[in-house]
Amino acid sequence: MIPGIRRIGCSPRPDWQQCADTLGYTYYRNDDGSLAWREDAYYAIAPTAAETLRRAAETLHRMCLALVDEATRTPRGLDAFHIPEAMQPVVRDSWARRDSFLIGRFDFAWQGGRPKLIEYNADTPATLPESTRMQAAWRRATHPALGDRALSEAALVNHLSALRAQDRLDDIVHVVPYPDNREDAVHARYYIDWARQAGLDAVQCELRDLEISTDGRLLHRGRIVRTMIRMYPWELMFRDAGARHLRRCGCRFLNPPWTALLSNKALLPALWRHHPGHPLLLPAAWTPEGMAHYVEKPIHARGGENVRIVAGQETLALEPGTYGDYPRIYQHYADHRIDGVTASIGAWIVGSHFAGITVRESPDAVIRHTSPIVPHLIAG
Repeated sequence: MIPGIRRIGCSPRPDWQQCADTLGYTYYRNDDGSLAWREDAYYAIAPTAAETLRRAAETLHRMCLALVDEATRTPRGLDAFHIPEAMQPVVRDSWARRDSFLIGRFDFAWQGGRPKLIEYNADTPATLPESTRMQAAWRRATHPALGDRALSEAALVNHLSALRAQDRLDDIVHVVPYPDNREDAVHARYYIDWARQAGLDAVQCELRDLEISTDGRLLHRGRIVRTMIRMYPWELMFRDAGARHLRRCGCRFLNPPWTALLSNKALLPALWRHHPGHPLLLPAAWTPEGMAHYVEKPIHARGGENVRIVAGQETLALEPGTYGDYPRIYQHYADHRIDGVTASIGAWIVGSHFAGITVRESPDAVIRHTSPIVPHLIAG
């Protein structure tokens, strides 16, 4: 048993799939037939552990912002993040304006009662329905007397309302999912609901329906797009033919271009270089020199793709994927099994504050895009 967090077997609700459908969470089964949400176990997180996760997430977010500030002010400081040179002014301008951050999720290994950063999903974080309404519905139905730390919908709505009141976004928000992706189509519907609760006019917009005006503005059906919540990641957008218009398009993006540094695995060696030995970090570098047991990660990998786990001279795991051409970083391997199951403990940030917890698990050492989300409780 790991101090502060336990994995406990339980019986799934017989009607949980109908519940998911009612909530609009419709991708709970992966293409291979496996479940993306499971209720045959839950994680009991002690209040002290939840508080530790809150402090860790907010501390790391501040550390990340300081790193963005330094990288954008340092000549060639964005080169280490492999930001295309033509896009570096876009990132620098975005940070200089302090374009608003919306949402991100730290993924932690939980070791000996302490979180260790695996990565920061701070560009287009997924698992929104599972982390909000599905988690909350499970807790109400199974343990109504106990609490949880579901990702707070109120925090998202309130943050969007505050940005609107501060004139940091337009009254009309275009929500753009990744093309032909059923998971992101659901995420888009959730974002639209939250934006409308915040008093905004939210419009779903497919990427293929965006056009560029003669003066470089983004258009959707003839209307200028002034604020966008997008699920098309910056590493792809920066390499798109239309990227040359980003600097003068006038659109305010949530999350903004400067978050391209946070969702980039180059963040990990940069953090370690600036904060060597920090208790929330794992050693990370651009070479595996000095590491006996490590994880090799492409800087833009998602969902465990192209990850390799190495111990000594032996490759213990090698995942296929589409990110093999990107540069790689090396991070000290963290055994983050809880009661025998590999678990990634997600800590959400909305704006600049902790906003909830998500747990994802795998029977082996790699957490994948298809690995299931498992519910949690805050319990001693």
